[in-house]
Amino acid sequence: MNVLFLALGASRKRAVVEESAAVVASGGTATVVVASTRQWQLSAFAPEVKVLDASILHQDQLLWRIERMVVYRGPEFVLKRALGRRGKSAVRAYRNKVADRFHRRAFLPVHNRLSKDASSRLIAGRVVRGGPQPCEWIVVSDSRSMPEAVAVLNHLGSDTPVGLVWSADQIL
Repeated sequence: MNVLFLALGASRKRAVVEESAAVVASGGTATVVVASTRQWQLSAFAPEVKVLDASILHQDQLLWRIERMVVYRGPEFVLKRALGRRGKSAVRAYRNKVADRFHRRAFLPVHNRLSKDASSRLIAGRVVRGGPQPCEWIVVSDSRSMPEAVAVLNHLGSDTPVGLVWSADQIL
């Protein structure tokens, strides 16, 4: 049994860790999609559980690759070359003061406006081709994940045999 946990809100960390371990212990596979892995650093998942950062799903998209090259990699390369040994501190300052702000204030709003349901399409693709077998269940672990789960189910269509539950206890 392949189970995808949507834990974008990080409000039920202990429950997600325990339920994903229970799925793996019963012989299934568990994948946890989180909004930011930084919030989950102290959570100890079972070794067989795959944890995916939702932002990692976007890295293959052309718009994100262009932004990464133009806003981050290009200027960082120039700063390192121009400033030599002081380049590391200059790169860190550039990233914090300019690049990250541009990413949050300009790129993300424009990207979200242009492709409103990009993340749900990417998660739906992950559900369909999630390893050797597609996912059979989506576990919505918090309220922030519910709109994303609805969008994923809409992308999958009504003929897809993917179940939606609030807790893995309902399927074990």
